[in-house]
Amino acid sequence: MANTNKQTVRQAAVAGQFYPAAKKELENMIDQYLGLAVLPITNRAPRIIIAPHAGYVYSGRVGAFAFKALQAGGFKRVIIIGRSHRRYFEGIVADASDMWQTPLGKTALDNDFIRRLADNCPNIIIDSKVHENEHSLEVEMPFLQKTMGNDLKIVPLLFGSDDLSLARELSEALAKTIDEKTAIVVSSDLSHYPEYQTANKLDQRTIKTILALDTAELHEQNAQAEREERDKVSTLACGEPAVAVAMFLAGKLGLEGKLLKYANSGDYSEETKDRVVGYAAIGFYPVLPKSSAGRELNRPEKKIALAIARKTIETAFEEREYSLPEGLPDIFKEKRGVFVTLKEGGMLRGCIGNFFSNFSLAQNIREMALAAAFDDPRFSPLEKKELKNIDIEISVLSPMKKISDAEEIELGRHGVYVKKGDRSGVYLPQVAGETGWTKEQFLDSLCEEKAGISKNCWQEGTCELYIFTAQVFNES
Repeated sequence: MANTNKQTVRQAAVAGQFYPAAKKELENMIDQYLGLAVLPITNRAPRIIIAPHAGYVYSGRVGAFAFKALQAGGFKRVIIIGRSHRRYFEGIVADASDMWQTPLGKTALDNDFIRRLADNCPNIIIDSKVHENEHSLEVEMPFLQKTMGNDLKIVPLLFGSDDLSLARELSEALAKTIDEKTAIVVSSDLSHYPEYQTANKLDQRTIKTILALDTAELHEQNAQAEREERDKVSTLACGEPAVAVAMFLAGKLGLEGKLLKYANSGDYSEETKDRVVGYAAIGFYPVLPKSSAGRELNRPEKKIALAIARKTIETAFEEREYSLPEGLPDIFKEKRGVFVTLKEGGMLRGCIGNFFSNFSLAQNIREMALAAAFDDPRFSPLEKKELKNIDIEISVLSPMKKISDAEEIELGRHGVYVKKGDRSGVYLPQVAGETGWTKEQFLDSLCEEKAGISKNCWQEGTCELYIFTAQVFNES
């Protein structure tokens, strides 16, 4: 009697092409790429990631950032979403197989979940045919198997068109169906096939649009690129409808997007720089609650703070002391660390601050404004004729927190203060964004260039590290 309960297995279609077919070689490659991935966010996992799907020698080092971030979440189910490269069809197709196989083994599909999802999304079709030779979802599987373990269940979904209404419909169905143990993996490369510098420029614009959750703008940018085919560009995001699902869903779940890594194929293969493909690893994270250690200034309070700084400097040129106004909001009575930065034509003209103050916030802003204008040893004192061209920026700091491991530092969110003996240095949180440095570059520069100590001391544990956050605002 025939066994009618035999499991159906989708076999690997692109092993040996997009990634190694030999298990040991594949494991070694993934381990190497994961080891190279240094994450800007280490204390939480994203609910959604966007990862590339090209050959591993080109995109694997970027993809590793996304999957390493996801690894910390303890997820039991992953929904993998992509756009078919081989067939055009209406709707969204879920695979009907029981298992997917790669050189690293078999992973089960969550067929019960697929049926529940289809109940909430009428345009989902369950069929194996379009999945058989499609690479965009399969390429993500070895990374998932390596980072998430054998108990993982997957839900493979393919779009057959760039219909934004379908992307919105799927995001609404997912919002109703997923739980805290479910992650979303969106499979997409970025620009195809401009030269190296053009790709960098176009991809940064696309990434900015994705992080802003502007699905309409992404669709228009991509449609225009495909219509005009300028600069040898055939698409800005080959998985656009899948990316749109991530954007719609991030909005519904209140997630914030973070770029984890960007590169293009020219970064890993010099001979391809005249014709490259762009890759990004992006995570969408739960938003952290505001610190209880002092709230942030609201819009009217920011204006008051900036007015205090400017009035202080204006009054100094009149050779008198600026008197703080009466009846200031209570937040100006708190004792807060403050940095005041002066910029002229976008260039630094002075910056002085402190982390601990016996002054109230209002008094501290006044004192640091004077110091930035007249006492920064790197610059000559500000002249009265310059003031009209000065843009004032204020950074209101959170309390310092001593850390024992640099892994706690989130680039772009944390400022860092380093101290060894009588030497110390600090970078405000915005330095990482302005320079584009990696965490290693950020800390090396802080130690060596700001504090005048060994650039390796943060790795050797021979210095003290403190982190803080800053609310930064300026007149412009």
